[in-house]
Amino acid sequence: MIRGSREIEDALLKHLGVKRNEVTKDGLFSVGEMEYMGCCVNIPMIIVADYTNGSEGYSYNYYEDATPKRVMEIVEAL
Repeated sequence: MIRGSREIEDALLKHLGVKRNEVTKDGLFSVGEMEYMGCCVNIPMIIVADYTNGSEGYSYNYYEDATPKRVMEIVEAL
């Protein structure tokens, strides 16, 4: 993992109370790792899948230049 992404993952896992690839008790969140997302200049980044339109109408939201603090703000806003 690169450029602070380990710290982001650790903070996110602790905040959600899960391990990597587990799902939260409410079924809303899981945390996984992607090796390359094609955005080297703005790493670390996270992707949030939005399933509000069902599994066939989902979309992704990309957040670049992530920090542990910013990731917690994103999760709390969801």
